[in-house]
Amino acid sequence: AALVSSSAALSSSSPSRRSPPQVSSSRRTTTTTNTGRRRSSFSSAATRVSSTTRVGVVTRMGPPLPSKDPGHSIGGKDASVVVACWLDYACPFCAKFHKTFVEEVVPHYGDNLRFVFYHQVQPWHPQSTLMHEAAIAVTMIGGEDAFWKFSAALMAGQSQFFDAHTYDKSRMDIYKELAALAAASCGPGVVNEAAVLAKLARVHVEGQLNTGNACTQQLKFHVKLGRQLGIHVSPTTTLNGMVFDSSSGWSLAQWTEMLDPHEQANAKL
Repeated sequence: AALVSSSAALSSSSPSRRSPPQVSSSRRTTTTTNTGRRRSSFSSAATRVSSTTRVGVVTRMGPPLPSKDPGHSIGGKDASVVVACWLDYACPFCAKFHKTFVEEVVPHYGDNLRFVFYHQVQPWHPQSTLMHEAAIAVTMIGGEDAFWKFSAALMAGQSQFFDAHTYDKSRMDIYKELAALAAASCGPGVVNEAAVLAKLARVHVEGQLNTGNACTQQLKFHVKLGRQLGIHVSPTTTLNGMVFDSSSGWSLAQWTEMLDPHEQANAKL
């Protein structure tokens, strides 16, 4: 449904105000109103958003936008201390970080800490994209609990998908192995191989050849956000939105040394 801004907010007394760019997409049509003005609009399967101005209806277009933060989170929903990390399933340093942080640091702080996982695809490992797509597929099917189970299993068994073991395999071969791991780690009653492969199947759109799969757009949100924030290295950690230096080799004691002062500062508020 179209969202129309308040005409009062865009009255002739403030002609310079404009609504921010909104989601729309591809096909443009032009019509002429009964006042003689030409009006352009865009239509497709994406959301169409219009804003009222004193010169008529203006429709803007742009790329799809996420309806919520695309990151996967665990820990305290209302925690003041939020650690986020950009992680790649094909990176051994990420696996080391993930194990310590998810299995030790998050339980240690309980509701006083929230941890957010963002997908960081490293393109020099072509299988990296496939691994992240599989994790998103699992989330679509089994929810966030399934995501965390699958991520733990994939990080622990990531060497199965390193270059030496995938170089001569097809995309579908790798998808099948990832789907099997998803079913094994989450349980067939939660996630089964066929459902994962269905999410990873190419989307068929008549006349289009580069459509991706059901997980493509969600992965694009993570990649675009990482680029926008200048994230290059995996793992990269942020504390309450700001990048800080950390090490994948930190122990629980080293993490508490880093995070305790921030937890204590919030406790005094």
